[in-house]
Parts: sequence; C-alpha cells; structure tokens
Amino acid sequence: MNSKLEAAVWTYKTGLTQLGEMVSATEREIIHGSGLALVTDNINFFTKSFLISTCAHLEMCVKEIVFTVASEIDERLVVASIPSSIIEWRHTQKKKNEAPGVPTPRLLIRMTRKEVDDLVSGNVYRTKEALTLVGVDLAADKAEWETWKELIQNMVTRRNNIVHHNDDASGLSLGDIKGYISFASDYIDFIVAKCSSSMVR
Repeated sequence: MNSKLEAAVWTYKTGLTQLGEMVSATEREIIHGSGLALVTDNINFFTKSFLISTCAHLEMCVKEIVFTVASEIDERLVVASIPSSIIEWRHTQKKKNEAPGVPTPRLLIRMTRKEVDDLVSGNVYRTKEALTLVGVDLAADKAEWETWKELIQNMVTRRNNIVHHNDDASGLSLGDIKGYISFASDYIDFIVAKCSSSMVR
C-alpha cells in the first residue's frame, strides 16, 4: 500500500473500528446488560446514529483519498519538470493583453479541499467520477465494481432515507450496522488498492 494513502486512511479506518466496538457494546447491553433505560428505550436512535456515523467516516475518508492522490500527481509533475510553456502553447491561446516576458506558472493541479468537498459524497457514482478525474478507475474490474457499488449504495441510500426522509429505520438492526461498518472498511481498502496500482504506473 502507498504510505501516503495508508496515512490518509488510518484515522478513518481507526474510527470505523472504534465505531464497531461501540455498536458491539450497545448490542451486549441490549442482550446481556442491566437493562439500562438510556440504551433500551432509545435503541432505534442509536442504530440510526451509528449508520449516519459510518457513512460520515466513509465520505470523509474518500475525500482524503482523492485529495492525497491529487497531491501525489502534483509531486510527480514537479519531478517530471514538464515545461509549462509547451502545455500552454498546445492547449490555450495567448491572451492578447498579456505582458511579454511574464513567466508561465509551473504546471500543477493544486486541487483544494473545497474542490474535493464539492466533488465527493457518499454516493458511489460521485466517488467513481471523482477518482476517475485523478486517474483511478474503480470499475476496471467490472464484476468487482458492481458488487461494491450495490453494497455501498444500499448503505448510503438507507442513510439518506433516515436523514432526508425521516425514515424510522425500524428494520435496521445492530447486526446490520456491524455489517455496514465492515463493508465500509473493506471498500476503503478496495479504493486504496485501486489508487496504489494507478499511482505506480
């Protein structure tokens, strides 16, 4: 795994692990606990909150991955020392009022975190588009992508129904949440593996 990507995702994967531990502790309290009213009377609230937190961790992690890959592209452009004047000559017209002799800035992407925020959401299609923009094809293996697309989009759709449509999520169990956390963690690994293979080319 690329060390920069590994560092970028560590916090979020750790957060997902800790979230999974909280879900397991809540589940134990329900099954074997002392009947703590705060938990037993509000289990639906906890379940919905855990799902929303899972999706938030995943979305923030994907944003960090896209930003890290874009920064890595800039580092590669600096090392390549591509003359920006030839890029400008090939792809743009000189501005008529541009002062002669003004040095052309070095060719860099310089993607900002705000731009990444605008590109990425928990939605798998937007994730795919954002990563395609930085040269990573999540659907290179179509069957693998279709599996992830269905799993993650289902999770994100359930979260959206809770947040935007006041779904009571009555059919959602703590076991379901643990499954979603596991899927999110494995999906992050899938994305990182695709990024790492793209970045070594």
